[in-house]
Amino acid sequence: MLDFRTALAVSVMVAAPLQAQQVADHAALVDLYKGFRAAAEVPVSAGVADHGPQAMAARAAMAQTVMQRLEATDDSAWPVKQRADLMLVLAEARSVWFEQQVLRPFARDPSWYATLALGWGPKISTAIPVPTYPLSPAATTAYTRELPLVPARLAAARRSLTEMKGDLVTLGLTHHGIETRVYGRMARELAKSNPALAKQAAAAERASADFVRWLEAEQPKLPKAAGVGKAQLDWYLRYALLFPWGFDDMKLLGRRELERTWAFLKMEEHEHRDTPMLPPVTTLADFEAMRTKADIDLLKFLKEKKIFTVPDWLAPPEPEVPYVMPVNRDPAVPGPFDAPIRRGFFRETEDREPRTLRAHNLPGHQFDSMWRRRSTDPIRADTRLNFIDSSRIEGWAFYLEELVTQAGWLDDGPKAREISYILLANRAARLWPELLVHSGEWDYTTAVTRLATDTPMYMTPQDDTANFDMTLYLRQPGLGLNYYFGKLQIEQLLTDVAMQQGKAFNLTKFHDDFIARGLVPIALTRWEMTGLEDQIKPLRKAPPIPKG
Repeated sequence: MLDFRTALAVSVMVAAPLQAQQVADHAALVDLYKGFRAAAEVPVSAGVADHGPQAMAARAAMAQTVMQRLEATDDSAWPVKQRADLMLVLAEARSVWFEQQVLRPFARDPSWYATLALGWGPKISTAIPVPTYPLSPAATTAYTRELPLVPARLAAARRSLTEMKGDLVTLGLTHHGIETRVYGRMARELAKSNPALAKQAAAAERASADFVRWLEAEQPKLPKAAGVGKAQLDWYLRYALLFPWGFDDMKLLGRRELERTWAFLKMEEHEHRDTPMLPPVTTLADFEAMRTKADIDLLKFLKEKKIFTVPDWLAPPEPEVPYVMPVNRDPAVPGPFDAPIRRGFFRETEDREPRTLRAHNLPGHQFDSMWRRRSTDPIRADTRLNFIDSSRIEGWAFYLEELVTQAGWLDDGPKAREISYILLANRAARLWPELLVHSGEWDYTTAVTRLATDTPMYMTPQDDTANFDMTLYLRQPGLGLNYYFGKLQIEQLLTDVAMQQGKAFNLTKFHDDFIARGLVPIALTRWEMTGLEDQIKPLRKAPPIPKG
């Protein structure tokens, strides 16, 4: 992790040539990219992230300089893959610029200042893992180092949170309330075995509880809505996430996809109307047995159907717990199979029939993670800042859910296809809530209610999944949209390639080629696979971000 001086020096190094100086070639692009990624790290001093005005101004200036240099570069003679790499780095720099200019989590979002890594979502790099007991010697050493820093990290958060929004504070109260209880449990667990570390955990608990009380006192003074604005979201969707569609397009397509999945669900329900719904498993052992069988059967199915070339290194993972969200890490909440069993939306589906979600996870997320670890590409092997690769990652995983359904993997279970369409409809039900909470047309409560209402089964506005999802989408625009619109982009790409190749089109080769391009926004993959530049060309230069 870079300290402030090093980060600033790197940012100056990146910006040192005249802002509009072109990038000479791909090797120079790789050098610029490495400097950009180093300078984009939020500096950390004495274990505390620095979100002060000087550090944030340097970060914003660095992102703007990278954008200017890349937009000024004439790359027309470069090979398409290298040009796509340039657009990838440009999109990532734009996402940092948007983060600094519009999203501003360091000033607006208390959950950004997570001291514990409760779950997926944007947060500072200093968040520490949630403890498991008994602590290993390595964990004891790490917590001995990290726990004393918690009060200082939360004090720094108070100084930086000068633009908070009421809805984000509500979410922050939930998040930091869980953190407080985790530290309290830690203090109790360690009281007999490690009194000194228990005292540090108790101090972290007090600091976290004080932070919660401060948020509660500040909330009544704040404006409620936290959406970024329609025009601002539209800019981000196009110029950072590289979607070929903007806000209005997605609103129209989103409603159409919700109608499509509801219609197919009702057809499935009618076809099997006399068959009772599958009961959920009630023990972890039964869940693991069902999941393991699903993974083994899925890999066999993918190979037999030649969906894509399944490498030898893709294998069922070690036993997993059911779908876990931050609330499940709350010591006040029972374990996944503790009575009375509390199931959120995904638990309701997965505990009855795990196969569709195994298609999402095993050849989807786990395959992608393994691929990335094996990649030596100097740019594409990295995880992307601000999740700008999420349309590829979540779009591919979601695409696989419907692919295996249409390919017949669920045909032997009458209710399996039904559950598949419930899952598809839920992802479609997310689209309008995310769009309209950011445009300001809906508040957070309305968005959660509509998400639950438009999901056919297993969801209420109080559902942990509904609230976790809307929390993510309010805090990081695009995350919920990426599932469906990433899937639609893959379907569009498949159609483009099939029309170009005619009778020579081969589904296995298509998927293998798609996978080989790496985890990048799908518009870039389409450019590489088809030569079609129509979606990328309008995004090569971006207008200024609209004012709020």
